Amino acid sequence: MKHFILLPVFALFLSTIACESFQEEEEETICFPVSMSMTLVQGSQTNKIIADFHYIPDTERLDHITWSNHQTHYFEYDESDRIKVIRVFKVDAKVQEERWFVYDGFLVERIDLVKRNLDYTYLEPLDSIYTGYVEYVYEGENVIEELEYEISDGGYREEYVRKLTYAYDNQDNLLSSTELDPRSGESSSSTMTYDQGKHPYSAIQYYFNGESYVSNMLTRLDEESGFDYTYELSLNEYEYPNTVYEKLGAAYTRFISYDYQYK
Repeated sequence: MKHFILLPVFALFLSTIACESFQEEEEETICFPVSMSMTLVQGSQTNKIIADFHYIPDTERLDHITWSNHQTHYFEYDESDRIKVIRVFKVDAKVQEERWFVYDGFLVERIDLVKRNLDYTYLEPLDSIYTGYVEYVYEGENVIEELEYEISDGGYREEYVRKLTYAYDNQDNLLSSTELDPRSGESSSSTMTYDQGKHPYSAIQYYFNGESYVSNMLTRLDEESGFDYTYELSLNEYEYPNTVYEKLGAAYTRFISYDYQYK
């Protein structure tokens, strides 16, 4: 069963969790990441982003994620433990962006997008602006299309602004994604390959936009640029990645490290 969390683009590889053990035929330790750090390497310069994940006590549900780039993501749930709303609180921009979830059973059918400007003194919402929505098309439980619409001109004009299509293998790994701007006709696409190991987010029942939640990425080809990325992993004792090394040719372009907590 998939639930959805839409995070910024830099969240393609991120997350954090806590670990618990359960008894089946043999005891297996399940890890939930609790912190993540990602270092982007751009020539001689580096940029580091850190995320700390906080869970509702005695549950595996996220309460909030604190990012080092002046953002906090807050999660609220309905009576069925489905995500009701994610509030993205951006201190530096004085903006709160909200994503309200509409369900068909346990599948996300639509997400309504709301923006609230914050005052400079107390960071309290000043207004409420409906900015658009995202609709999802499924094949089974896999999202195969994501359609985004913007509302502008004071709420009087609706514009179709983005279409994402996804393809999967028979283990639900994301094999390819294509993004289309229907206004310009411009598109970009990527193809990926995976190993069969334990993904850092495989125990969290949330789908991170654009990321496999089953296995770890081994290669990623950006079709338009021709950039062909490869990934190397170091694993912890439970075979979850401690560090992911992204390379473009012989050069390292990104390092992603995870910390896990045991219950």
